[in-house]
Amino acid sequence: MSQILNIVGIPIGNFADITIRALQTLRSSDIIICESTKEASRLLKFFDIKKELILLNEHNENKITDEILEEIQNGKIVSIISDCGIPILEDPGSVLLKKCRENKIKLEFITGVYSVITALTLSGFDISRFYHYGFLSPKKEIRINQLKKFQSLEKPVVLMDAPYRAFSLLYDIRDILPYRKIFMGINLTTENEKLIWGNPSEILEQLNKSYSVKFKEEFIIIIDKNDKNN
Repeated sequence: MSQILNIVGIPIGNFADITIRALQTLRSSDIIICESTKEASRLLKFFDIKKELILLNEHNENKITDEILEEIQNGKIVSIISDCGIPILEDPGSVLLKKCRENKIKLEFITGVYSVITALTLSGFDISRFYHYGFLSPKKEIRINQLKKFQSLEKPVVLMDAPYRAFSLLYDIRDILPYRKIFMGINLTTENEKLIWGNPSEILEQLNKSYSVKFKEEFIIIIDKNDKNN
């Protein structure tokens, strides 16, 4: 009996970006592990796929992992997805992946669109080398110290965060790296995609003009490398 965990990359915004292999895998699955049942249901409904969903997030990961492992060992075809993009990277699932390795369960990776590479490519910066930092601390004091470490870094830095912290993050970047070139990709690959370049103050000015209400958009920030002008 084959025992496999499928790690399935899904679109980061535009559902048309899904791969044929990803669709085949999801349609053949008995169970789909997801970070959010709302987002997973929206994706599956779009492609007319009806499957059992099991929620796995930072709150229940340790508790639910053994149950999922048992389903795989009993022969169920199980796939894991995130809300968008590549699962496990910056998302829950690492505990399940580790347990699968320990129990000699095969891991099958079905690649998909990656928001980091999308943003890096669109930025136009020199991305031959880059530093994917991901999420900074939600605590301002720690976040400031983290940003200070980028002052002399000679490669672009990739940052991600929740929409409601976008402005706080940009204000802190402005305070620590006021002259650094920045690219901000908002709602990448969707019809509402917005691409912004500038220093932190210029980015904030553009956001204040475009978003008069509370900022609720998905975003990714690329801070360009340090150079003699920064």
